[in-house]
Amino acid sequence: MARKHAKPWIFALLTVIAVGGCASKVKIADSSLQRILSSQAVKRDSGQRTTQTTITSIPEGSQPFTVTGSQSANWKPPQRWSLTIDEAVQIALSNSTVLRDLGARVIQTPGLTPTIYGPAIQATNPTGGVEAALSAFDAQVDGELVYEDNDRVLNNEFIGGGVNFYRQQLTSFENSLSKRTALGTQYTLRHIWEGDLNNADRNLLPGRAWAWNFEAEVSQPLLQGRGADFNRIAGPNSIPGTYSGVVIARLNADVTVTQLEIALRDFLTDVENAYWDLHFAYQDLEIKKSARDRSLNTYQLLKAREGLLMGAEKDKVAQAREQYFRFEQDVQDALAGRLVTGTRAFNGSAGGTFQGVGGVYVSERRLRMIMGLPINDGRLINPSSGPSLAPIAYDWDDLVTKGLTRRTELRKQRLIVDKSLHELNASRNFLLPRLDIVGRYRFRALGDGLYDHRVDFNGDPVGTGTHEWMAGLSYNYAVGMRQANSAVRNAQLTLSRERAMLGELERQVVFGVSNAVAETDRAFSILRTALNREDAAREQYDILSGQAQEAARQFDFNSLLDSERRLADASNAVARAQVQYALSVKNLNFETGTLMEFYNIHMSDRMNEDRNVILPTGGTPTISVPTQELISTESGEVSVLQTPDSIDLGNGAVGSGDTPDPQLKLEQGEQVVPGSIIWEENQ
Repeated sequence: MARKHAKPWIFALLTVIAVGGCASKVKIADSSLQRILSSQAVKRDSGQRTTQTTITSIPEGSQPFTVTGSQSANWKPPQRWSLTIDEAVQIALSNSTVLRDLGARVIQTPGLTPTIYGPAIQATNPTGGVEAALSAFDAQVDGELVYEDNDRVLNNEFIGGGVNFYRQQLTSFENSLSKRTALGTQYTLRHIWEGDLNNADRNLLPGRAWAWNFEAEVSQPLLQGRGADFNRIAGPNSIPGTYSGVVIARLNADVTVTQLEIALRDFLTDVENAYWDLHFAYQDLEIKKSARDRSLNTYQLLKAREGLLMGAEKDKVAQAREQYFRFEQDVQDALAGRLVTGTRAFNGSAGGTFQGVGGVYVSERRLRMIMGLPINDGRLINPSSGPSLAPIAYDWDDLVTKGLTRRTELRKQRLIVDKSLHELNASRNFLLPRLDIVGRYRFRALGDGLYDHRVDFNGDPVGTGTHEWMAGLSYNYAVGMRQANSAVRNAQLTLSRERAMLGELERQVVFGVSNAVAETDRAFSILRTALNREDAAREQYDILSGQAQEAARQFDFNSLLDSERRLADASNAVARAQVQYALSVKNLNFETGTLMEFYNIHMSDRMNEDRNVILPTGGTPTISVPTQELISTESGEVSVLQTPDSIDLGNGAVGSGDTPDPQLKLEQGEQVVPGSIIWEENQ
């Protein structure tokens, strides 16, 4: 009856609470809500970093150079910064934390942009790194110390040792040391003791009884999980399809190093692409300025002789005036440039096909961007290195051999094939049943003190130390082995795919080397033809311009105007052919895998110093940065590559010089920054 009367009161109380809770919700006006949200948006804890950046000062000359600025009355010529190709590579390497490209990958997909931290991140990966794989073989120490105060009322006094009201004070300690070897053997040492004080009537010891033991246990797989090869590939705790052994981790680290090398190679080739784009932009600007000035002279000559000479009619004067403004438009485009795709890697050829779009200001900003310099600092970079015009000699078999052995993409794919082969071998181990042999030895003792092994029994001391042992087999088998068979088949298909991909990559490398060789021959042949064309066009212009100055009664000014255009086009073709030839030599090094050697850049990996060590003791792939001052930004040169009569490609990289290039070394120094790069100059 009491429960029946209590239920209405409970329901009434819950109803009042619910109504009060709903009534407590007050609608906030939109303006009040906006004020609250805005105030909360700007409130930060003192320990939190804000994402808002305050710009205190803007560097002098931070505005970009434009055509409008150059045409103003107060315009001053910018300070020129003469920069060699060696200096450009050096500065780019010193600012190469992020390996940029000439596209928009950094801003569109920053997570996919390579950085110098890639190998170190992979090596220190807590789930897939080398140290993480080695941690499976680390010794494990486990321990537990527990105190219990038990007070129980038992229905059966037999369970309580002769009492129904059982009280106990129990202290227990367990400590173990285990170690797994590369063969899969598990060794365990265990120590346990208990201090038991209770009120049972049937106790051997009247006070606190101390029971303790020492154990030694060993477990050895006989079928599945057995052997050093399997445990180093798959790891001791692996499952089918998931392999995290030290060999796999090491191969993953090596693949990441090759990815860094590929990114660095692409970065350097884009630096040189941007450099030669800017060099061509300057040449193109000078050519178009000269053409504009020649056209202006012709217009002034026609204007002075208008109506006095046959061939100097008004239509000819208008034609000369139109040609002047055409060249003036070209000069403005050549100075400012248009925002179109320039020369960059994989835009027709792997190393980069020359685009020749021109534009000094655009090309200069593009070079600054790829070098990691401030985009606008009041100075204008002026390339001081010219393209080499020396012919090259090469051996085809040697180039193909280099491409197939030294191309980084092939080395990366071979590592992936090796990894797939290891995974296939490991997956076959899971087709075996799990059969382990186990053994254990234990020494037990009981006493009235810790580590005491004697008790008083009927007035006589009795030893309580006993020896126990166990040996046996542990067996486990999945009927049908569906997962294991699927893992083996998957590993076989993966290996077949990677091998097929390796063969296709080799074909692509031969294809690229073939194109690079043909392009080098074409560029050099075109260069010679363009020089002859320019000489002929200049000779024609000189003859016609000289005749135009004579006081003749009739002169064909159409031929003179046409010769001006022909000379401008021929000079532009020469400048274009020179840069194309320089890039073709660089691209030949790119295709054969010797571009890093061409720049004298060497990457060191402490993990790869001893390839015979299957289980390394430690170390991550690092590239150290010795503290070194950058070169001067004045016009002084670090190294001027001399142009020999010919360049032999038979025994080395494409391109050489009478003086050695500044050495680019990546080796261990005082400041260890994973993945950093430095240019070291040898005097």
